[in-house]
Amino acid sequence: MKHMLRFVLVAMMVFLLTSCATTVTVRHLVPAQVDLSGQRSLAVASTDAFRFPYGRPLSPWISGLQETDFTLSSGYDTRLATQVSESATSLIREAVDNTGYFTVLPPKVTDAYQTLSKTGEDVFQLLLDKGMKALLTSEISYMDVDESIVGRDVRQFVTEGGKTYEKVTSREYYLVQKATLTLTYSLYDLASKHILISQSFTDKQERETKVGIRTYTSDGYQDQRLYSSGYAPSFLPLFQTILDRFSSTISRQLAPYYETKHLVLMPNKPKLEIAKDAYTWAERGEYERAYDRFASIYQSSHQLSAGYNAALMLEALGRLPEAVDLMNALYNGSGSPQAYKELLRMQQTLSQEEKAQRQINGDQERDGQGVTMTQFVTME
Repeated sequence: MKHMLRFVLVAMMVFLLTSCATTVTVRHLVPAQVDLSGQRSLAVASTDAFRFPYGRPLSPWISGLQETDFTLSSGYDTRLATQVSESATSLIREAVDNTGYFTVLPPKVTDAYQTLSKTGEDVFQLLLDKGMKALLTSEISYMDVDESIVGRDVRQFVTEGGKTYEKVTSREYYLVQKATLTLTYSLYDLASKHILISQSFTDKQERETKVGIRTYTSDGYQDQRLYSSGYAPSFLPLFQTILDRFSSTISRQLAPYYETKHLVLMPNKPKLEIAKDAYTWAERGEYERAYDRFASIYQSSHQLSAGYNAALMLEALGRLPEAVDLMNALYNGSGSPQAYKELLRMQQTLSQEEKAQRQINGDQERDGQGVTMTQFVTME
């Protein structure tokens, strides 16, 4: 019992210390996964739709289980594959546009050029003549849909004949719909006709809709339909939810982006009264004032926490090279493992920022980079 009490007290102390910690928000530029600084003009083609191999993948109706009449018309629509590909086209176009990094030739125009390939035209050369540097194509390479009605018993404690026991009092029925999707996109260098990146994303989404309930009575049962429509909900929103999850990943693979982190300041130890205001200013986002106070304390007293926090303030102010220099001096002077850990993180962050800036400026560094063929899978 004593050991358990001690564990609880320690856990509470850790929670209180963590919850009371002062944090600082930093924002850093992160490089794209692929350096496309030489291919900033993109022709984006429409996404090719998936073709189910055996025609309609689902029955036109969903059986409400043998014991009920909760039968529904299927949520599958013959236009679904086309609608999903159109949603994917819009998503990819928006993902590229929202980076603010590329000049984009829209899908309708790109598609028109691609149709000329049927007449023997060199589409890559036509797009080059249009001023484009790369072509982005995509396809829905896999789709799957599934829907069924399932029943689940509801158990409650009841008292009958002076005895209390658990009893099945009702049974709820749910329409369960599942959607699985794989989106593949490829980016071609128009001049060399080589693939710069080819990426696949696979994910799934599930939705439940309560359609009815069976309540058991002393003389039998009573069914109540709760879902008024005779048609199951469309699968399209499920696929759109999956596509939305891909959006940020696609844009981050192709263009530099900003990433926000929250860093924890080192506590005021040994406690100095003069440092209290600096923590308050840091909490309020007044990083310049906080830096001046922390730096002043560090210069006068060489307090480890003051120097450490001053470096974090510099980072929050966007003065990362100065922050690295200060944290390096702090580590060399103190040997603090915490300062060393932050120094390594800062150095890595600075390297990433410099790489991202080179991408923005168009200073290409291939670093042996060739075709990137990877797969990002989130489906269990």
